[in-house]
Amino acid sequence: MPSTSLSRRRLLAASGGCLSAAFAGCVGFSEGESVSGHSSSEGGTLESTHEYESLSIRSTDDTPVAYSSEDAAEDAEEKRAPRYLADFFVTDEDDAAALWFTGAAADDDVDAARAFVEETDFDGESIYVDQRSIDDCYRRRLLSVRAADGEFRTDYCRALKAPMEPCEADRSVTEAVFVRVHRPYDDPPSSRGSSERTTCPSGAGGGNGSAANETDGTDTANETAGTETNDTDAPSAEEPR
Repeated sequence: MPSTSLSRRRLLAASGGCLSAAFAGCVGFSEGESVSGHSSSEGGTLESTHEYESLSIRSTDDTPVAYSSEDAAEDAEEKRAPRYLADFFVTDEDDAAALWFTGAAADDDVDAARAFVEETDFDGESIYVDQRSIDDCYRRRLLSVRAADGEFRTDYCRALKAPMEPCEADRSVTEAVFVRVHRPYDDPPSSRGSSERTTCPSGAGGGNGSAANETDGTDTANETAGTETNDTDAPSAEEPR
């Protein structure tokens, strides 16, 4: 049973705005261009180096959505810990064929993700799959992509779901973001990192705070297998804002 009342959700949403239509349902789709950016709290921008499109799906609980292959799924099962975080690249048709979904997401969402990958032209594009845990009452929005020879970075913001969208504040799920970046990779970059804001900038499709509060909270760095992730925990939807 949802642990937040409708009136409470409306109050939270009214204080911070709503998400864009792209993230209104279980599957979200958005496009980004290298020429655009979003204002930061310091007045700068988050600019992408390449054009990209993204699609997000989420599991029904805090379990992985996808792996690079069935073998990778079997190897990772014993190592998986709560608050899941994992990423991998799909760089060619063989990688796309090996992509393994766990069944944790709805069938329609998996079909949409498979179609998204199959539509990729690997001569000029690559797929990056970034999946991690998130509180059920929040959505994660991709703000920018920076793709270099040996480094790949993503920037996100996090915002409350729309007020009429059901959620459980004490429940964690896994959200998988499939990013199609307009840059081919023969081999995945050795360095991969991500940052996440606890609120979304104005004009970025949603937010639960003003631009002045976009970087509120303490960043923590997690490094695994050459991947650096800076993640700021958003406050629970039950807590007063």
